[in-house]
Amino acid sequence: MRRATWVLLFLAALAVVLPQVVVPLVLPPGSVHVPVAPSPGEPATWPYAFGALVCHQLPDRSFAIAENQLPVCERCLAIELGMAAALAAAVLVAPRGGFVAALSAFLPGRLRSRAGVLAIGIALVLPMVLDGGLQLATTYVSDTPQRLLTGFLYGVGQAGVVIGLAAWLLDDWSESLMGSPGR
Repeated sequence: MRRATWVLLFLAALAVVLPQVVVPLVLPPGSVHVPVAPSPGEPATWPYAFGALVCHQLPDRSFAIAENQLPVCERCLAIELGMAAALAAAVLVAPRGGFVAALSAFLPGRLRSRAGVLAIGIALVLPMVLDGGLQLATTYVSDTPQRLLTGFLYGVGQAGVVIGLAAWLLDDWSESLMGSPGR
């Protein structure tokens, strides 16, 4: 994948994250009361409408800026930041031979493959799945640092899986369009 592709993916991640921080900051203090009814004519409601699609938006598990609750909870914000961080790394590294090849260089020999990179991505997703599953099945409630850490790891892992799969599919797609040298 070209650097331009990574830049576009990173900008898309920023387009999701930035409004969730900027909108509560620029609204009058204490004016947001979640849930916010989405309104096509009021762009300030859009991040809250998006947040409602992906998040429970519980006030006791959400940060507030200028006395306004953010559109997503702590964990969802950390997931988005983890994904943005992984995409920013892809922009900075601009891996030759694909992102999977660049990630593989950091892995032990037997994991240096597309499947290995995907396995690492899945492993980074597991702490949040376990933490969230425990909360769902028991009376256990994680605290803010745990939600931030497991969410961030999940975001990095999810981005790794998405990046790995996208690189794999795009590499295969471009090979089929261009034809492999042996054909």
